[in-house]
Amino acid sequence: MIDEAKLAVLTDEELARQPFDELVAALQRTVQALEAGTVGLEESIELYRQGLSLHAACETRLREAELTITELGRRGATAVTEAREDE
Repeated sequence: MIDEAKLAVLTDEELARQPFDELVAALQRTVQALEAGTVGLEESIELYRQGLSLHAACETRLREAELTITELGRRGATAVTEAREDE
């Protein structure tokens, strides 16, 4: 789990290497804190910045996963086509 203190010091590159589920959980906590409206202006701004970084990291991970799945699909289709040609 990514704790709030750690989140504040992670670079974008380090954040992108965190497990996707942890990124989503941290983003949800950030959104909940902002929606609660119990923090001051400065902390809200910092939470918003963290939220943007978390969102960007999640998007990057999802794009990478999509590319991986697409590539695996292409390889699978090629393997099936080659197997049929060998028959």
